[in-house]
This record gives sequence, structure tokens and C-alpha cells, in this order.
Amino acid sequence: MPGPHVDISILSDSLLRACYYSHVPIVDPTFGPNGLLARRLPGYEPRDGQIEMARAVSRAVAEKKHLAIEAPCGVGKTFAYLVPAIEHAVRTKTRLVVCTANITLQEQLVAKDLPALSHILPFKFSFALIKGLGNYLCLDRLEEAQQDKEGLLFPTPDAEPWERLMEWSRSTKTGDLSELPFKPPEGMWNRVNGVSELCHGRECPQFEPCFAMEARRRLRETDVIVTNYHLFFAHLHVKIVAERDVILPPFSTLICDEAHEMADIARDFFGRRFSEYSITHLVRGAQFFGLRGLADALRSASKTFFQQVYHFFRSPEYRIRLRRGGFANGADLAAAVAEFKERLAERLLAAQDDQTLNKIAKFIAAADHYLSLLNAFLEPNDPNQVAWIEKETDRRTGATAARLMSRVVDVSGLSRDHVFKAVPSVILTSATLANGRTERGLNFEFLKRETGADAAEELGVRSPFDFRRQARLVIPPVAAGPNDPEFAPEIARSINQILRHLGGRTMALFTSYRNMRRCAEAAQETGVEILVQGQQPQSQLLKAFREDRGTALFATASFWQGVDVPGEALSCLVIDKIPFTPPEDPLLDALRERDPDCFRHTSLPRAIIELRQGFGRLIRTSSDRGVVVIFDNRLFTARYGRDILESLPDIPIHRDLHAVFEFFDDSRAPWVPAPDGASDVTNQPPKR
Repeated sequence: MPGPHVDISILSDSLLRACYYSHVPIVDPTFGPNGLLARRLPGYEPRDGQIEMARAVSRAVAEKKHLAIEAPCGVGKTFAYLVPAIEHAVRTKTRLVVCTANITLQEQLVAKDLPALSHILPFKFSFALIKGLGNYLCLDRLEEAQQDKEGLLFPTPDAEPWERLMEWSRSTKTGDLSELPFKPPEGMWNRVNGVSELCHGRECPQFEPCFAMEARRRLRETDVIVTNYHLFFAHLHVKIVAERDVILPPFSTLICDEAHEMADIARDFFGRRFSEYSITHLVRGAQFFGLRGLADALRSASKTFFQQVYHFFRSPEYRIRLRRGGFANGADLAAAVAEFKERLAERLLAAQDDQTLNKIAKFIAAADHYLSLLNAFLEPNDPNQVAWIEKETDRRTGATAARLMSRVVDVSGLSRDHVFKAVPSVILTSATLANGRTERGLNFEFLKRETGADAAEELGVRSPFDFRRQARLVIPPVAAGPNDPEFAPEIARSINQILRHLGGRTMALFTSYRNMRRCAEAAQETGVEILVQGQQPQSQLLKAFREDRGTALFATASFWQGVDVPGEALSCLVIDKIPFTPPEDPLLDALRERDPDCFRHTSLPRAIIELRQGFGRLIRTSSDRGVVVIFDNRLFTARYGRDILESLPDIPIHRDLHAVFEFFDDSRAPWVPAPDGASDVTNQPPKR
């Protein structure tokens, strides 16, 4: 149980340490008006929501409970969960794992937040970032690449990047891609990085000096481990099979930040992926062992099989997803892989040294894995997997091919049994965990159903921002329906009016690349510089947008989340329409077959959370001001419109586009009544 609640915010550092060792919680003296953060962190201001969240986390970890916390932007949720969770881990001599969905937050935790706390808190703790195999140089694969006699590694005679990579490999202490002093060609790094299918673990001759394994060894003495969901689920998968901790050491507290993405990442991780590229690992293995004819057979059989897959994908028989097996003939590919295994098995018997033996065993294991994948797609027997075909385009040649994909339909049972029942305290947090409101407060039903967090307690922290003063929501009437061909041209004209009036300062988020491209093309006539997703890397686009108020950014997909542009550079946020999952999504198609009310149980909650994520790009600080414009009449005309509006912050709502201009001109824009005759129309902000 946590200690007594006392106000010790004015105690000296020595007395704070005494309180820590006396098991008195240090949440209040850390976050209070005269606390550690206020005294030692420049610009820090105490926030009620942050203190409320920190107290809740402190209780949960002390009482070994699970907790779901929605903490809006500005609350300071990172420190709110780190301080009590680290204190508990150090005091109880246990370990804390922090999981995130994107690399930006991981880097912020390790490069900024944790180092700052290590100098502020009255006790010592260690921390480390652990990444997936693909981020580390694989010494075994590097050796194979050096012995490559077929020239597959470099399609051009330019060897300069390879020489620079080799020079780095001899001096690096970590083998971490992020520390490579230049950006290698994608194909080159993929030839020498770690690959789970080819990792032979303790049997690998390079196991002791392995960079990835050394990073894992360092975790044994670490108090706080920062990782991503993919690696966490890899740990879970190996632990289920091996019945012991292999990738991550034991831990008692798990923080799942950006937890609204947790279930979908699990679906992807425990799903399957199979393409021609998969077989190139075996092709290179055959070449490494001098089996030229077999390498050609593997390459040919793979090409033929995936051509059949692509033809089926283009045929009228295929619609959205794979509903049965036998859509292609995999006999030749299976035979080629089986022969590869047999030939290597023969060499295994004749192997004279451990290094050769281990390399052979590694490729035999990889062959088994790909045979299993082939069989899983051609003879499906798992009702909890939904499979489909994707088209992919070779970046160098432009050639099209197909790859086989699958996702787990329901991951709640897996995470319920192996996360929430196995870890004493799991904290789920994000700025958008709830899928709406109930009479009791925020509605966490969708999150709990998706993740299996049935027993988690709930907390919704109030936003520190005054949206009624700082922002407006404008939903202009649009004549064309969201799926009408005239929708994009119509909203493009309105977007152009906004750009001309503001001279830029606008981020436009779209639910499809088609709408984005059409509106971006139309916006060229405004004279505002238009930045479009795909023209440059995301980091460069955001840098240009932040630094030049005369620009507008048009984006989709990843820009809906994790983008932080405080200040005047982002004054108007445009959203084309409610971000419903497309009806042709394979997972949604499978869920529709299972659940007659799939829209209410899945489609609507997903759209609400996605819209709230996009909406959250606008107001990032207490001094920000701006307008959100959503071009979707369904917010007023559809029955579910009120549910969506009530999930948004308490913000004045307008129906006339001129409210955008009036807000920036004099900040006194009146509400404009909705059109007469519309069903379920509200002329004022939704009731709370």
C-alpha cells in the first residue's frame, strides 16, 4: 500500500531522500509548486492533471493493479508515469518496461526525459533503449555478404557505401543503425542487418560478439527499459514458446504509452508476411554454399508462384481477402525449398567444424519457417487469422508483384493471458484511449475489448487547455457526399480560400491519397508553398512547415498521429472527412462477417479515436490558437454524428466557413445555425 498523503513539497533534498527510504510517496514533493521539478526543471509549471495522473500510477503500481489513463496533450503524462513507476521499481528492486509505438517518443524518453529525471530524483536508476534485430548489424550476415560471389549485394559497381559500412563495422561499439554516420542504400543494410528468420541465437558462431545480443545482456542490470511494441511482442512470442524470458529480462511494471495502437500492432506482429523477397534469403544461402543450380531453381519457383498469386489477385475471384486456400500452385516452390533442406542436411552430416554446422542449421531452420508460411496461406486452418494479397512495386525497376499477408483478428485473449495476467501492474495511456463518453465519464469499452484489459481501472485526466477560448471547430455544409467524385474539387475550393486568407499556416489531413493529391494540386494556384507527403521524408517536411509560416502541409496516414507543431505555424487544421476504415479493409471485412453490429462495435470507435488523434494536432500549448475545419456533413446529419462530436473537446462549433476568417480577424465569430431540415442537427456545441 502507498504511504500516507503528506505535503512535503518544501522539504530539502536530504529529507526527500529520507522520505523515499521511509516509503513515503514522493509524487507531491516532485510535482508540487515548490517541488523537485519546479526547482530544477527550467520552465516547469505544476499541473493538476499531471499530479492526478502521477498519484493514480503510484497507487496502481503499489497495489499491483492495471490502469487505463487518458491524458490529453499538455498534461505531461510522460513524467507523470515515469516518476512513480521508477520510484517503485528502484524501491522494490524490480524492473520497469516502457513500450511506445513510434521511434520519436522512444528517443525523447532516452535522450531527454530519463536523463533529466536521473539528475532530479533523489535516488539513482539506470535506463536503456532496446531495439529490434533489424536495427543492428549482424556479424554473421556481414561475413556472408563479404563472401558473396554472385554480386547480388551491389547491382552497380559503386562500392563506396560498402567500404564505408565495412570501416564502420570495425569501429562501432553498438552496431546500431542510428549511429551509422551515413545513410546506406536500403538494399545494402537489409543484406547485413539482423533478421529473425535467420537468427540462430546461441547456436550462431557470432553469438558472443553479436551487437543485438550484447544490447540484451546489458538489460539485466537495468532498472528502466524502453522499447517498442514490436520488440515487446517478439519477447512475448518467444516467452510463450520457450516458457522463459529470453529477449527482455523479468519485469513487474509495464507502461504502454500510445496504447490506442497496441492491439493493431499485436495483430500485425502475430500475423504473417510472405513474398518473393522472403525466398531471396534461401537463394543467397544456396549461393553461399555453392549450390548455383538450386539457387536458380528457388528463384524461378518463387517467381512463378508469386506470379500466380498476382494473377489471382487481379482476377474477378479475388475480393478484399483470401477466403480459401488453393488459389495458387505451390508444389514447385515447396519442392525447391524441400530440396534445399535435403542438400543442406547432407552437408550437415559432413560438416567438419562448428561454424559450418551452425550456418547450415540456420538456413535449414529458415527453410522450415518459409515452408510453414507457404502451407499456412495455401491450406489455412486458423479462424483467427485473416489473409489477403497486397500489390507491391519494386522501387528500382517499377515492376509489380504480390505478397501474401495476414493479421490476427482478435488479440484480446493473447494479451489478457500473457500480459495482464502475467505482469503485476500494466499502465495503458494515450491522449486518445476513450471512444466517447458515457454518463459516468469517458468510455474505455473499445480499448478494453481490443486489448483484453478487462480488469483495468479507468481515469480520464482533464485537458489543461481552454478550447472554448483557444479554438473553434468549423463544419461547413458540403453539397457533395464524402464518396462523391465532386467531393474533393468542392472542398479544394474551400481549402484554397483558407490558404489565401491565412497565407499558409495550414495542415490538411486526408483520409485518402487521392483526395490529398487532388486538393494539393488545386492549391498550387493560391501562391502558397504546398508541402505534400511523399515529396520529402516526414522529418524534413515538418521542419520546413514549422520554420516557414507561408507554407501549407498536405498529408495523410502517419501525419494524423505524433506530429507536434506548436505555435502560429499551424493555425488551421483541415480534415477532409471522418476517418472511417475503408470497407475494403480485410480485417474489417472479416469482422463484418462475425459481428452484425460491426459498425457500432468497431468502425465507429476506431473512427472516433483516429479523428481525435488528428484533431489533437492543432492545440499543443496553452498559448496556441486555431481552427479545425472538418468537411463532413455526417457530423450533423448521421445518427452517430453526435457521438463523434461529444468525443471532442468542449469547443465552439460553427457551420459557416467565414467563421475561420472571423476567428483570426477578431476572435468574435458567432455560431451560425445549421441548415433547416437536417436530421439530428445541433446548432450549438454538444451537451456535456
